Amino acid sequence: MEVNEILTPKNMLVTLGTIVIVMSLYGMSNGDEWAETGWGEDNVLAHDEAYEEMWALHLMPLGVMAIITGMVVTGRELARVAMLSPVVLVNLIGGMLILTNDNGYGANSPSGISAALAGLMILAVILTCASGFMHKDE
Repeated sequence: MEVNEILTPKNMLVTLGTIVIVMSLYGMSNGDEWAETGWGEDNVLAHDEAYEEMWALHLMPLGVMAIITGMVVTGRELARVAMLSPVVLVNLIGGMLILTNDNGYGANSPSGISAALAGLMILAVILTCASGFMHKDE
């Protein structure tokens, strides 16, 4: 089986969407852990857990949209969407990293399952873009 057959835009958008949804669900159920990672263990206020859970909830529609797009759109349009959709996540997450670092967020690096999910998402973003590029002329 060749890489082109495995890295289809449909497979990658569904995979990326699934990872985003899993991350979102994990963040909604572990807001306290994310707040401690972000603000530092001694700097977490009562509302910070709720903010982390809401932030995680706001990511979920992007995952749902990626899955639905992968299932509904076909052909060259699907390849184009797969090639360009990672820009949305890079823009969103990159922008949040800049804004949060400017405001003292990010005291600790994520560890454990949070780091693994973040790494998986970064890999899926790269592979989704690559799959769209590989199939853009089909």
